[in-house]
Amino acid sequence: MEVILNDNSNITLIYEYAQQALKDVISSRTALNTQLAAVIGIDATLIRFSSGLPDRSLIIDLTNVNIHLNCYSCLWLKILSYISLIISLAFALWGFRPQKGGVIILPEELMEKALQIPEELYRESIIAKWNESIEELGIIINRTGKLLNRAVVFLSVSVILSAIDIILASLLE
Repeated sequence: MEVILNDNSNITLIYEYAQQALKDVISSRTALNTQLAAVIGIDATLIRFSSGLPDRSLIIDLTNVNIHLNCYSCLWLKILSYISLIISLAFALWGFRPQKGGVIILPEELMEKALQIPEELYRESIIAKWNESIEELGIIINRTGKLLNRAVVFLSVSVILSAIDIILASLLE
């Protein structure tokens, strides 16, 4: 990245823009993490809630040792709903895995450079490092966003399957 050194205001403007862009990217990553946490919470709540619902899909008559299905489809809907919740939970948890994102310039390194070079070059080196960080964080945000989207799709599928199960079980009672 080449910077024109004859106009100090240009490098200052680029520096401020890069600083704000880095803050925006970090803010986006934080928002994605918040959404992932919400999906994980919803998944866990639905797993707990679903396990407490009365189950009309399988009735066991212990006196005659008869096993019969009241609603065979309800059993499959429930199983598919749980599988969807587990897949959603897996995608959301995968989005939380630790990932290296961004370049950190140690203050000690900055002090060494700051005393030996003009301010424009100093800002240019910081901008270059921020640019690397923005690119790395952008890749992480894209990956995490895709995982979040998949988690939400499987969560939605689970909710739809559970709703159909509840409606079908209610109609068959």
